[in-house]
Amino acid sequence: MEPVLKGISRRRLLLSSAAIAGSVAVLGSSGNASAAASRVLRLASGESDGPTGTMDPAFNKIDADAARISLVYERLIILDKNFEPQPQLAQSWSSNEKGDVWTIELKPGISFHNGKPLTAADVVYTYRRLIDPKTASPVATTFGELTPEGIEAVDDKTVRFTLKSPVVEFPSLIANRFTYIVPEGSTAEELRTRGQGTGPFKVQEFVPGREPSVFVRNEAYWREGLPKVDRVELRAIADTSARLSALLTGQIDLSWDVPRVGLQALQAAPNLTVVTVPSPYVMSLTLMVDVPPFNDVRVRQAMKLVVDRQRMIDLVLGGLGKPASDQPVASWVQYGLDEPAPARDVAKAKQLLAEAGHPDGIDVELYTSEATAGFLEMAALYQAMAAEAGIRVAINKVPGDGYFANVWRKVPFLCTSKGARNADEALSQFYLSNAAWNDTHWKSEEFDGLIAEARQTLDTAKRAELYRKAQRLLRDDGGVIVPMFANSVGAHRKDLTGFEIHPQKNAQDFSQISIGG
Repeated sequence: MEPVLKGISRRRLLLSSAAIAGSVAVLGSSGNASAAASRVLRLASGESDGPTGTMDPAFNKIDADAARISLVYERLIILDKNFEPQPQLAQSWSSNEKGDVWTIELKPGISFHNGKPLTAADVVYTYRRLIDPKTASPVATTFGELTPEGIEAVDDKTVRFTLKSPVVEFPSLIANRFTYIVPEGSTAEELRTRGQGTGPFKVQEFVPGREPSVFVRNEAYWREGLPKVDRVELRAIADTSARLSALLTGQIDLSWDVPRVGLQALQAAPNLTVVTVPSPYVMSLTLMVDVPPFNDVRVRQAMKLVVDRQRMIDLVLGGLGKPASDQPVASWVQYGLDEPAPARDVAKAKQLLAEAGHPDGIDVELYTSEATAGFLEMAALYQAMAAEAGIRVAINKVPGDGYFANVWRKVPFLCTSKGARNADEALSQFYLSNAAWNDTHWKSEEFDGLIAEARQTLDTAKRAELYRKAQRLLRDDGGVIVPMFANSVGAHRKDLTGFEIHPQKNAQDFSQISIGG
């Protein structure tokens, strides 16, 4: 059966490859000379942007937000490609034996763009703001062990976090997309559009909903010799064909979100270099478990059993991915569940539907868009796979622009993606009962307890087993279908150097990029 939705078919995958090849033949390697001469770096993110875009790290939600914020701000600690914590603004960190008091020393000689030196007071302000209910940051639930009184400046360069209970992996916990350090006293209005960080670039122009965002070199940047370009222009191009065309014609220099299908044609382009790295980036279908028929776990399990995961990887990701087990922690990430992904079982799916009172199957509506590369193809393939079990999927394709603002968390069944995260962050930010981004509405006291206990367990083996129990519980009972993890894939002009794609889309480093040799 050929999966079909409004305006697209699976043949689109092959046609797009041919179109790319044709474009390359016509365009060749022209179009980059002027940008190289002026040392302007032109970037394009892949998710849609719009009037809800922000520069406030407390609300860093989409890829365009993440790119803007990472150009301007920095964090105490970041995660490397292996998801190990590494210092950025922090000089060092240490804890007491129990793991409930953490002390972080700041590097010396770092200032904000306005010349104000970075101090411990800025760190205290940033973290107290993140957990303040008035701020309403989605990360607040992740930081449930923090209290305002427990975040204190020991001296100008030392911050102490006293937690309500131990968190033995606190450095990794705070290395997330929200924890960029802002100056003490910054207001929400200032942070929304007028970033004032310690990062390699300053904001020249950012108006939500208007493109491009423009950034200029921070001449006083603390890392010697960086950044290597004078100006950065950032656009969000949600339409994958348009983004590829922009790369091929030299209208942009780099995108770190390239469709994985059709790469052969991109790799053959004389003006481009393709880069890829394995990533626990989640491609998923989200069900609200409090909306019929998804409120019956047998229906949810049936909807998971119809998926042929390897076929999804081959046709949606061009083979550039790994099978997943309906939970967001990849097997190769620390504490990942190293068990085979569920095999497709249509007969079992039919049996579960019948036991749930649906012997003739069910009718459901699946929302999708071009907001993320592969969403349309994933929806079409799922429609075909589910049909064999009597799950009749009506696909509703909506505009990519504003998809995550207007559709995500508002409809009961939709295509979603979630950035690469370590185990705790991947499980807690979307699946704790009180998580601000709990898009499935799934709540489990047992799951919440496992995460809380894992954070306090000093023994590594015991901690790993607690995280793995949580994954099994989410896999078997939760409201998310995760068929695959998608490699991170990007492309840039051939004479661009210094860029290494990070498996976390929201953690790219643009400071070391040079153009034109």
